[in-house]
Amino acid sequence: MKSLKWILVLVLVWRLALLLIGSLGDNFVVYDPSFPYSVDRLAQYDLPRWLYSWANFDGVHYLTIAEKGYIGTGLIQAFFPVYPFVTDAFTPIFGSSLIVGLVVSNLSLIVAVILFFILVWQRFDSAIAKYSLFFLLLFPTSFFLGAMYSESLFLVWILASFIFMDKKQWLWATVFAGLAAATRLVGVFMIPALLIALLESEKTNWTPKSILKIIKEKWLTILGFSLALVGLGAYMLFLNSEFHDPLYFFHVQSEFGSGRQENLILLPQVIWRALKIVATVPFGLPWITYTQELAFSVGTLAVLIIAWLQRKTLKIPSSWLAFSLLSTLLPPLTGSFSSMPRYVLVAFPIYVILASWTRQRLVIRVILLVGFGLLLVFNTILFIQGHWIA
Repeated sequence: MKSLKWILVLVLVWRLALLLIGSLGDNFVVYDPSFPYSVDRLAQYDLPRWLYSWANFDGVHYLTIAEKGYIGTGLIQAFFPVYPFVTDAFTPIFGSSLIVGLVVSNLSLIVAVILFFILVWQRFDSAIAKYSLFFLLLFPTSFFLGAMYSESLFLVWILASFIFMDKKQWLWATVFAGLAAATRLVGVFMIPALLIALLESEKTNWTPKSILKIIKEKWLTILGFSLALVGLGAYMLFLNSEFHDPLYFFHVQSEFGSGRQENLILLPQVIWRALKIVATVPFGLPWITYTQELAFSVGTLAVLIIAWLQRKTLKIPSSWLAFSLLSTLLPPLTGSFSSMPRYVLVAFPIYVILASWTRQRLVIRVILLVGFGLLLVFNTILFIQGHWIA
């Protein structure tokens, strides 16, 4: 009970602080929305700009889906249905899709933080769990967890699934994995995570013979993991029916103008492209954005890879790392690190890893948390003022 109160206070302080920071944005950066529908869609809600700006950028697309569905507007098919459908379901209660979307995101954040604390505390201890929360909430793009985006709801699904994996309750773990896959595409990587978690729970020695033995014994459970694709499959059937393309959510990505391509681009080539951009773009807000995209993409991958090599020492479950590595590797394969500072938010083991690595290094921990916090303030102001971050 004491931990629950502490968590609720922590999230409330975080939420109020970012709202205050966002409301002061005009004092630091000119409001210059760099996305469509900034005026004709958001201003119509008759809310203060510092509040409706929490639905900037992709938030507008989620609003459109919640209010009008997927038909009649281009590009929105790239966004998966669970978050806007939940928003639509509760809109009659509040009368405003924007308010409901923000309520859904922030309530989801509270649930996600509680689940995260429980998951880490059960695997480690309260100290690691506490500092992992600090790293999560002070992460430089954590403001997206309180914006009209699907990140916080997606975190609820994957964290709930991992908690049920720990309890060996595979049906519930699969259900929440399925909700994740219908919320964001990278949710499909919960299926290999389920398989790895099952093998870990059986204490396999990871030899081919041992793995095959477990697969033969648990084939029905493993087959059941495919149920996690039901939601995604339903969305693909809908897209095929309406647009004659079950992968339409992927094919529209290239139309967003963020450098994404439909053909596979290898990671070294993406890194080289990003380095050239950082080296040639003049210093300014765009340069800072490109630099963050490169730094957080490469940095997150480096942390996860090192942790994978040290997973026995760190005691980080392979299932956590496998999901996080796959979900971090997939977006850049389209040829761009665009949005990666936001995408890596759901790679939750990085917060545990940072808490573990700095456990005996208080000075480094303070420097990291302060640095993260300052960058979070900076990015929040830019986002609220209509500047692209992720």
